[in-house]
Amino acid sequence: MPTSAADTRFKHPQTNRELESNPVTYGNIKQFPLASDVAAEAAHSAVATLGDAIARHGRAVWVLAGGSSPMAAYRILGTDYVSSVDWSKVTVLIGDERSVPVDHPDSNWGQIAPALFDNPAFTEMEQLRPASELDAEEAARLYANVVAALPTTASGAPRLDLVWLGVGEDGHTLSLFPGHPDFRPVEELVIPVYDSPKPPPTRITLTLKALDGAQNTVIFATGAGKRDSLTAALSEGALPIAVVAAHVVANGGSVDWLFDEAASSR
Repeated sequence: MPTSAADTRFKHPQTNRELESNPVTYGNIKQFPLASDVAAEAAHSAVATLGDAIARHGRAVWVLAGGSSPMAAYRILGTDYVSSVDWSKVTVLIGDERSVPVDHPDSNWGQIAPALFDNPAFTEMEQLRPASELDAEEAARLYANVVAALPTTASGAPRLDLVWLGVGEDGHTLSLFPGHPDFRPVEELVIPVYDSPKPPPTRITLTLKALDGAQNTVIFATGAGKRDSLTAALSEGALPIAVVAAHVVANGGSVDWLFDEAASSR
C-alpha cells in the first residue's frame, strides 16, 4: 500500500461571520505520487471497509464508480484481494448510469464488467444493475425502489457502506452537473437527468438524498485535467463534488479525497 504524502482534514471557512465557528468540512485529503498509487490505496481501503461492514452488519453495500482510476482499482481487487473479503456478502450498485443498454460502449456498468463482474472471484456478489435500457423516468423509479430496499441506518436512510466517486473536469460527480437544473435538493433517491452537458445526454443518478446514509466515501481525484476544478471545489464549495462531500460529512459519514500529484494544486 502506498504511503500518502499528505493526510489532512480539510475545512473551508465561511465568509459569513456567524458560520466561522462551524466551517463546512469536506473530509480528509490524501495525496499520492501517481494515479496507480491512488488505485492501490482505494483497493486496499475497500477491503478494510467492506470487511468491517460485513463484521458489523452481516453484509456490505458498495456504490461503484466508472473512470480510469476506479477501473484500475477493480483490477487490483481482482488480482490481489480475491480472498480478502467474503464477496458473496457484498451488494454492489452504481452511482449513475447512462440510458443505454448494458452492452453499449457508454454503459458504466458494461465498462466495469470486464474488470469486476466477469472475474470468477466476484460472481457471487449481489449485483443491483439499473434497467438502463428503459426510459430514464421508469429506470430511475425502479432503481429508487432498489435503493430504498437496502438496509437502513438508524435515521432510516439507505446504508451505503462504501461509496466510490469520480470527478469530471467541470467538477461534476455522479450525473450531478454544475449549473444543471437537476442539480438541486430533491426528496427522490434516484432521478433521471436530461440534456446532460456531457454525452450521452440522458442518464439516471443517485441524489444527495440517497447519500444521507453514506458511511465511507472515496473520491478519486486524479489527472492534471481536473486540477482547476478540484481547486475550485475545495476553495469555493459550490461545485457538485464539494457539495456532495460536505453533505456526506454533515450526515456523519467520512470522506477521503485521494489525490495524485498531477491533480493537486498544492
